[in-house]
Order: sequence, then C-alpha cells, then structure tokens
Amino acid sequence: MKESGANGLLRSQMGIIMTNGTTPGTIETIALSKLIPSPANVRRARSEAGITELAASLLAHGQIQNLTVRKGAKGKFEVVAGARRLAAFNMLAKEAKITKEHGILCNVITDADDAEISLAENIVRERMGVVDEVTAFRALADKGQPAEEIAARFGISVITVRRRLKLAHLSPRILEAISAGEINLEQAEALALSDDHAEQEAAWFNANAYYGREPRAIRETLSRESVRADHKLARYVGLEAYEQAGGTLTRDLFVDKNDAYFNDRPLLTRLATEKLNALAAVHKANGWGWAEPDIEGNAGHSGGFKHIHHTIIEMSPEVAAERAALQDESDALAQKIENEDGTEEENRAAEIRYEEIDQRLSQIEAEHTRYRAEEMAHAGCIISLTYEGQVRVLEGMVRPQDWKAIMALRSGADVEQGTDDGAEAGESIEDEDTGPALPAVLVEELTAQRTAALRIELASSPTVALAAALHPLLIRLFYKNEMGYASFNSAVELRGEQQSLTQAIQKPEENPVLNAWDTLLDQTRKSLPIEVEGLWDWLNERPLTSLLDLMALVSAANLNAIQFRHEKKRTTRIDRADEIARAIYFDMKKYFKADEAFYERLSKKQLGEVMASEGADAEAVASMMKLPKYEAVHRTMAMMPMDYVPSCIQTRELLDDEDEVQDIAAE
Repeated sequence: MKESGANGLLRSQMGIIMTNGTTPGTIETIALSKLIPSPANVRRARSEAGITELAASLLAHGQIQNLTVRKGAKGKFEVVAGARRLAAFNMLAKEAKITKEHGILCNVITDADDAEISLAENIVRERMGVVDEVTAFRALADKGQPAEEIAARFGISVITVRRRLKLAHLSPRILEAISAGEINLEQAEALALSDDHAEQEAAWFNANAYYGREPRAIRETLSRESVRADHKLARYVGLEAYEQAGGTLTRDLFVDKNDAYFNDRPLLTRLATEKLNALAAVHKANGWGWAEPDIEGNAGHSGGFKHIHHTIIEMSPEVAAERAALQDESDALAQKIENEDGTEEENRAAEIRYEEIDQRLSQIEAEHTRYRAEEMAHAGCIISLTYEGQVRVLEGMVRPQDWKAIMALRSGADVEQGTDDGAEAGESIEDEDTGPALPAVLVEELTAQRTAALRIELASSPTVALAAALHPLLIRLFYKNEMGYASFNSAVELRGEQQSLTQAIQKPEENPVLNAWDTLLDQTRKSLPIEVEGLWDWLNERPLTSLLDLMALVSAANLNAIQFRHEKKRTTRIDRADEIARAIYFDMKKYFKADEAFYERLSKKQLGEVMASEGADAEAVASMMKLPKYEAVHRTMAMMPMDYVPSCIQTRELLDDEDEVQDIAAE
C-alpha cells in the first residue's frame, strides 16, 4: 500500500533514513520548532527555487536524508547541512500539512567543524545525470503512474514530466551518447521530435558534425516529410479540418509554442486544393473565362500572362465619407502600433482593428471596380495563398494565346460603345507583391522618396525625359479612343501641375533626397529671368542642348510615382514609372538606406515579415517577436542585409512585351 502525505513523512521515524556519510553522530528525532538555520552553513545565497518541489517530494516520499545539526542555545538545534530541506519542512508546516512539532530525523554532531560539514555536503553532492533522470521517470510511468501524479509527487509541472518521458523514448544508442557527453540537452530535445529510433540515429550519426547537428538542423531533417503548423497550407486548411480528414500530428514538446507538424503532406495538399477549387468555381460563375488554383504561387510569374484593366465607378458621398474616415482611423492606428503606445492587449487590439479596416477598404475598392464582361470571357484569375495562408486572387490575367482576341474585341467594341472619358481610369490589377506588407502611410512616404530620386536622375537624362514627356501628349492627341483614356496612366503628368512630395513625407525638412531635389529646382530657378515677361525671349535665345535640359527638368518635376495610401492596388502609372526607371538605369540603393528610423516605423509583426522576406527562419522570427520593440528593431537590423530595399520602391520588370502588343495591334 502506498504512503502519502504526513504518513509518508512518518516513514523517516521508522528507520528508513540515510546519513550524510561524512561525520558520525547520534541520530535523533527533533521537533521542527526546535530547528533553526546555522550561521556556519556555507550556502549564503538562499535561493527559493525548488523549495516547492522539495516540499512536494517530502510529502509524497518521506524524509530520505537526515539533517545534520549541532546543539545551539536555549534548547535549539542549528542545521549545519540541510537548510533547503528545513525550508521545505517549514513550508509544509505553514500550509498546515504537518505541525510545528513534527519530528525530523537529524544527525547530531559534536566534534566536527561546522563549515567543513556544510561545505562537504554542498560540494560532494552531484545532480543526477539526464539519462538516469529520464529513465527513472519512465520507470514510474511504466508502473502506471500518469504524468499528472508524477508531477504532483515531485512538485514539478506536467509538461516537464512529459518532456522527460519524451526523452526516455530516445534510442539506446542516442541515450548512450548523451551519457558520454556527445549530445547536449538541446540536441536531445530536437532528436526526440521523432519516435522512430532509426530516424533519430540517422539524423545524428549521418549528419555533418559541424552544422547538421545543430538543434534547428536536426528538426528540419526529422520533419522533412511533414509540414509545420505555421506553413501557409496548414494555416489555410486548419487543424480541425485536417484532423477530421484523418490527418495526424507530431507535437514538439520542447518549444514554447508547443509547435506541431502535419505528418500527411499529400492529404494537406489535397484539402487545400479542394478549397481553392471551390473558390475557382465561384469566380468562374462571376463571369471569368477561367479560374485556376495555384498552390505554389508561381503561375502568375511564369505563365507569360498579359492583363486587362478595370475602370473605377464613382463612389456615393456616403461611401466616400466612410472611406475617408476609415483611412484616417487606419493612419492613427498605424502610428499607435508603430510607437507601441499602450499595453500589449491594447496594441494587439489595435493591430486587429487595423487589419479589419484594411479589409473593408479593400472591399470598397473591389466594389467600385469593373471589368468589361466581354473581355472577362477571354481572361481569368489565379487563386493562390499568401505566406500567412490568406487567399490572394490575381484577376484580369490573359493567356498569350487569348491576347489577340482581346485586341480584336477592343478595336471593334470601342467604336460601337464610345469612350468613357468620365471614368477615373489608370489602375491596373493588384499585382502579386512578394515582399512584406508595410503600413500604407509608410509605403506612400517611401514611394514619394523614390519619386524625388527618380526626378533627380531623369532631370539629367534629356533624351529619356523628352520621350517621357511626349508619352502623355501623344496619347491625348492620337489615342483618345483607347479604353479608359490611357493618358491618365502616364507617370509624367503634364497638366501644368507638380505633385507635391512634402505632404507624403513625415519629416520633409530632414529628408536628404527631397532636399536634393529642391536644391536642383532652386539652382534652375536662379538661372531663369526674374520676370515672366522675359521668359519667351530668353527661351528663344537658348541652344538646343539647353532647351533639352530644361525639358528634362520640367518632365522630372511632373513625374509622379507615389503609391498613395488610399490606393489598395498598384496603378499603371507606377508601371510607367518603372519603365522610365529602367530606361535611365535607376538604382534606389543610391538614395535609400534601411536605418533604425525606418525599422521603428514597423510593428513587430511587420518586422517579422521583413525578416522572413530575406530568408530568416521561423525560429529567428519567433525569437525577435518576444523582445521589447527597441530590442526587436536592433535584432532585425542585425539580421537584414545592409542594402535592403523594400519591394514597394524596387523597380519591377515589365510584365508585358510591348513590341508583341504592337505587332498584334498592327495585324
């Protein structure tokens, strides 16, 4: 019959006791109330760690080792060795699990040096090895004791017991290597991810000794045929649906988030494909000629697709007011998230609300865009998943073999239906952005800086600037019937206006790129006549090279490559700006540096996305996310390349072959 509680403690009074084995003395039973710590005890740092566990063990198993004491004053006994056991007994008395008069077996010494006895107990004592410990835990479990009971009897957490039992299932060969000191605890925990002894041994003994035996590398090896719970497919399908379909999991007990691995990759892929197929059917029913799921997310880049463009329907005053209010709230939340102004719960609530607003703004945008039904019949959409497992739909995709039909349709349909000059055209479909999502306010500022840099470079390239200026003028003159009035698509907006950049930049007076552009304008202004009446005669006296330089500056001043915060989709105006950038061999790295001020503008979630976009592994991202914001910023900076440039200000490659389009139109 098992003994527990106070009965377990009474075992010590029946002679089940061990002496210290250092100095012989008299074994006596002494009341707890008469025992006090000895000033001769060499352990000065009185750590409270482990006292609760020790008290639980004493209550469950009884007193296994006596205390070593010496007679003190006023009938007291000073505990020379065993101060932590004394503290555990006092804790049990305080909790009324034993009384102050409870008898404690003690070795009473009279002729030894107190400090020597105390030092001997604390130095000679050696903690049980990992293998011995986990083997002992397994022996208890094999006798039928559940993890909860073992945890209670030893005063430790249930998860600690389960982790020890998990390690006990390592192969004998691995356990032997642990005992020999060839495998440390972190490596052993990684090897325990698999229950298959052959897999464990192969992951260790066949691995490269330098990098293949790192815990992260071991986990990658053992989970190669599985899918992590944070993978996009796992997030999209969901744990419940996967398990209902018969899928099994492997859980990693040795990480804080209790990470899991989906063992059946084919099943997970099938479930994700079925969900995407169902969405594809909905899009086909909405009028698209075709809709295809894309599990890998590469079809939009490798299929040679062209695109049809949508037009924007005018919003009602109510919807326009809602969008403006939501945009203001979004900006305020972005600032709050950036500065972490609030508790962790408040900041998390702000992030959730920010995402809700972003979804609503995207919905408003989608509700006020239209494709021509006759063109939709020859086009389609690709349905894929983002890194976070969210659905992404690329609409308006046209296969190369269908482009001729689109061109033929336009040449006839535009004449019959006329042009829609009142429509706000000029926006393209939302292209897939492989980079992390940055706050809309920050994207607007970064693209404004890029615009300033492009202006500086374009102003020194008269030939390209002349072509850029002619582009919208020729469209207005010769392409009036082009669908959507394409003149609004040009990056150079020659309408007697210059798009101000200062409103889009948080601290314009401190921005070096904007200051360089303003300096260039000031230098040119000083070279012009003071009075406007003298400008015409002055121009007529300039040589052609001088006029070309001025034309370049004026073209540059009207260039607009800003992605405004209310623009949820990438505009063709920015595509045209990319064409100009490629023509002048523009390199934004000359004008941008991802410094501390930039990273401070991002939330920790966005910092993690930026790190992931540059190849950081999930463990590094998770480690960063646990840090305070200031430390998280510096950790991110340390892991990012020095020449990192956000995707929103990188120059994209042409999506369409313009020469091919012209050839088809000529036919």
